[in-house]
Amino acid sequence: MKAEVNSLQRCVTRRLYEWRKDEWRATLESLDPEDQSLCSMTIWVMRVYTPSPPCPTGNQSLSDSEKAKALANNEETQFKTVTDLSVPVVLEMVDVALTS
Repeated sequence: MKAEVNSLQRCVTRRLYEWRKDEWRATLESLDPEDQSLCSMTIWVMRVYTPSPPCPTGNQSLSDSEKAKALANNEETQFKTVTDLSVPVVLEMVDVALTS
């Protein structure tokens, strides 16, 4: 039974892939520069998703000030200044930076 289910699942997945490919091909073939559909599709395909900065509460930021505060808090937690300069790696990095 398990082998048959897996076989059927692969068959459905393959057919779904083919259907999506055919739909995309039909969409691309229907584009026409005369009616601006080609331009619209190009804009849609080339769009860049810009995610909102993470919020400590887990909710999406809505206003610009909330986004700015969330971004500042995120940067603050990621980047900490080194307060203990006695760490040998830090001293070596400072020496290299000063000599170059």
